[in-house]
This record gives sequence, structure tokens and C-alpha cells, in this order.
Amino acid sequence: MENAVAKWIVSKFRLVQDVKVATTHKELNVTHRNHEPDIVVETWMNSRLHVYLINEILKPRALKGILKQNSNANIGTLFIVNTALLPDDGATFKIPSWQDDLRVMNLGHIYAYGLINDELEVIQVNYGETSLRNEYKCWYTVDFPFDAVSVRRREYSTNIKGTWYVGDIASNAFKRRINAERSRQRFHYRTKTTHEVDIAPQDQLSAAYLALEIEVGAGQQAVKDAFRKLAREYHPDVSNHKKADAEQRFKEVKDAYDTIKSHRKWK
Repeated sequence: MENAVAKWIVSKFRLVQDVKVATTHKELNVTHRNHEPDIVVETWMNSRLHVYLINEILKPRALKGILKQNSNANIGTLFIVNTALLPDDGATFKIPSWQDDLRVMNLGHIYAYGLINDELEVIQVNYGETSLRNEYKCWYTVDFPFDAVSVRRREYSTNIKGTWYVGDIASNAFKRRINAERSRQRFHYRTKTTHEVDIAPQDQLSAAYLALEIEVGAGQQAVKDAFRKLAREYHPDVSNHKKADAEQRFKEVKDAYDTIKSHRKWK
């Protein structure tokens, strides 16, 4: 069954414009690894991504071992978890440590696969904060578009501390939508209201960190490095992205950087 799921997900990868190669075959030019991926992806930007289908609880040591193994070879890591291991859509729960590690790795969510309305789907499982420590509201995004693939070098200061190459399969437009929804979720659980409200300053700060694709609360140097990296990638004068997309993303990156500097009172 796992191999059938892997082949089905490969077929999804092959429909993404960013993807040059997607296969379940092992890379012949790579030496033996302690953790073999279920899927190997290469993008047109020459990034490599190893995808792991998770069907049992992932021990923190194994997770970090995979990140280290792949990052040492400049390969991105992506975990896609069987929904049978995750809370139900809409559940409020104390988050287990292994799920929290994956949540931190993906900046607030976990990628998952499972039967949704009797159809096999890849979805995004989001974790919204509640008023209680370590308690989260879980909600599924079942209309996940799966329309982009990228590999980013990210620095983490908690949970999976280190600098790792991490894979992503969400477009920037989709991330903006989910970050806004997550901010509304946080505000809801602090105020116990379901009315539409303006995003609170602290939630704006969290959204700014996520816009820079770094862990919420990262230090000044990590924020500066993330801004410079993204600014180089999306500056309209030099970006390889479509001009309209580059201009919009560059503005988001600059606004996020300014928000963090202002809140932290950094010069």
C-alpha cells in the first residue's frame, strides 16, 4: 500500500511546473544512507528533495538524523504523514513532541495524506494556538493546491535546533491565505469570539516571521539573513519569478522585515 501511495504522490509531483524529475527509484549516484526516501524529486532550479511517507510515530532522533543526513548533501527534506496518526479535523489537543517538531519544521503545519471524502488526497494540517500552553486547534486544508515545490535553507533555534534544507510544496499565495487564517484562529482563542476581527499586533509579528520563512521568535541576525536572501530572490530587477509575483513577494518580505524591526526596536 505504501508503494502505491508513493507512486500516486509521484504523479502529483510530475504535474507541478517546478518539477523536472519525480520518482520512487533510489538515486544511484548517492552513497548508502541510514534513511532512504520514498520519493526523490529534482526541480528545474537544480534543487533536490527527498520525501518520506510517515506511517508510524517518528522519533525526534530519527527526524533530526534525516535532516542532518540530507542537509549535509544539500538535499531538502519533506515529511508527508498518514492522517491516521494525526488528530481529527477540528480537534483541540495537547500536541505530542514529534508532531510539534514537524510543526516547527514547516512553520506551523504538517503535510499529510489520507482518504478525504473517500478520495486519496495530499492536504495541509494546520496547528493554531489556543489560550493554553502546548494546546492546539487542528484544522485541515483539504483544498490544498499542491502547485509548487521548493527547497529552502532554514535556521531553527528550538525543537530541531540547527540549520537544515527543508522542502516545501505550497505556493506563496497559499501561504498568505493560511497565515491570515492562523492569525484569526489565535485571536479567536484569546478573545473567545467568532466575530471577524483585526489581527492583533502579536499575531502580525508572528505572520511577519512566517513571511520571512523563519521560525517565530528568531534572533536579529537570522531575521536579517532571511530578509537579504529573500530580497535577492524576489527583487523585481533581478528575480527569475514573474514580474508581478516578484513585486508582490518583495513587498511582503520588506513589510515583514520592517514589522519585526519596529516591534523588536532593532535599528
